[in-house]
Amino acid sequence: MKKQFLIIVILFLGHGKMCSQDDGSPVISPDLPQFYLDALNLKSDQPDMGRLDLYIEVPYSVLRFTKDDDIFRSAYEVSVNMYDGTDKLIEDKWWTEKIETTTYEESVSPSVGDVTQRTLQLLPGTYTLVVQIKDRETEKTSRIKRKVTVENFYATPFALSDIMIVRRLDTMSQKKIVYPNISANVGDVKDSFTFFFETYNNISAETEQVYLTIENMTGDAVQKDTFMCPLGTGRVSCFHQVPTSRLIAGDYIVKLTAIPQNVHDSESVKTLEAKTSRFFVVRWHGVPVSITNLDLAIEQLQYVADKNVLDEMKNAPPEKKRELFDTFWKKRDPTPNTERNELMEEYYTRVIYANKHFTHLVDGWKTDMGMVYIIFGVPNTIERHPFEIDSRPYEVWSYYDQNRQFVFIDYTGFGDYRLQNPIWDVDRTRIR
Repeated sequence: MKKQFLIIVILFLGHGKMCSQDDGSPVISPDLPQFYLDALNLKSDQPDMGRLDLYIEVPYSVLRFTKDDDIFRSAYEVSVNMYDGTDKLIEDKWWTEKIETTTYEESVSPSVGDVTQRTLQLLPGTYTLVVQIKDRETEKTSRIKRKVTVENFYATPFALSDIMIVRRLDTMSQKKIVYPNISANVGDVKDSFTFFFETYNNISAETEQVYLTIENMTGDAVQKDTFMCPLGTGRVSCFHQVPTSRLIAGDYIVKLTAIPQNVHDSESVKTLEAKTSRFFVVRWHGVPVSITNLDLAIEQLQYVADKNVLDEMKNAPPEKKRELFDTFWKKRDPTPNTERNELMEEYYTRVIYANKHFTHLVDGWKTDMGMVYIIFGVPNTIERHPFEIDSRPYEVWSYYDQNRQFVFIDYTGFGDYRLQNPIWDVDRTRIR
C-alpha cells in the first residue's frame, strides 16, 4: 500500500484563509536525483528560537524492493546532521523508514516516492545541513549537503515564512491538509501550481498586498502578479495559485514582497514590508532532468532534426513549443509503453558529455568533436597525435561498426580541433 503522509494541518478557526577527453564511454548521469530535500523556515513556538522543517522524498525507483508473498517491501535509513559555523555537530538524528506496495510497477516507479518529515528547533543562524539516505537492501547511500539559514521571526513585527510548493491540497472538516511538492518540480501540473506561506502579523494589519515576481536564472522577470491576503493577529496562512502555461522548461525563482494594509497601531509601521523567495523548476515528465532550457534543448536538435521541423519548434509560441518537442521525441521513442524515452535520454546525455569534454570558446555541443560524438556516440578507437614533428596536432576517431573515420586537426595549437573534412552525409534517420 502507498504510504499516506499528511504534512501540515491548518485549522480554519480564524486562520488559514485562502488567497486567491577519454576513450571510454561517458558516465551517464541518473535521470532522477537519488532523493529530494526541502528545508523550510517557519516560526517557532519557542521565543527567540528558529524552526526548520525538513521534508525528504525518496523515489521508489532508487530503492531495492524484495517480494514476500504478494507484497513488495523496502526499507531505508535516514540520517540528519546539522553543523554550526565552526563545524561543530549540534543535531544528530537517525531513523528507519519501511515501505510496502502490492504492485511491481509501483515499486520501480520514479513518480512514486516515500515522504518523511522532521522538525528542528535551533538558534537563529547559518548552518550546514547533511542528509544521507541508505538503502537497507543494497547498502547504497546518497547524500545531500547544503547551507541553511535559520530565521528569527520574533525579531520583527511583520515577516513571511519560507515558501512551500504544494503538491496537493485537501480539506477535511475544518482542517486543510497540505501535501508538499518536495522536488519543487511543477512541470507536469495542469494550468497552475499552488504555493503556501505564513505571515507573522504583530502590527494589527487587516490585510497584506503581495507583489509576486517569477525570474529565470538570468534574472529576467517572466511573470508578475499582485494579490491580497486577509490577515488576523499572529500567524496566518496564505495560499496562491500561479499559472504555468507560459513557463517553459527551466529553473526559476519566485519572489514575494508583502506590504501590510489598514494598519491601526502607528504611522511608522506603514513603511514595513516583508520578503521571501524560493527556487522551483519546470521539468516535464519523461524529459531528462538535464533539460533546463527548452529553447536550448530545441536548438541542440540541429544534428538530427530537419530544418523545417526545427524552425517550426523555434518559432512556436511558448505554450506550443512543448507540444512540438514532445511530438518529435514520441515518434522516436523505442519503448512507447514505458515512462522513459531511452533515445532522448541518450541524446541529451551525449550533449552533456560534449559540453564537459569538448568546450573550447563555444559550448562543447557546438564543436566538431561534440557534433560527431552526439551523432555517432563513443568511438571504437581514438588515435591521438599531439606532438607530431611535421604536422599539426590531430586525432583520428574510428567507428568500425559504421565503417566511419573522422580526422580532427588542431589548426591553432590551442586545442580547437576541427574536422579535416566536413560531414556531408549525416543520416538524420539514425534516431527516427
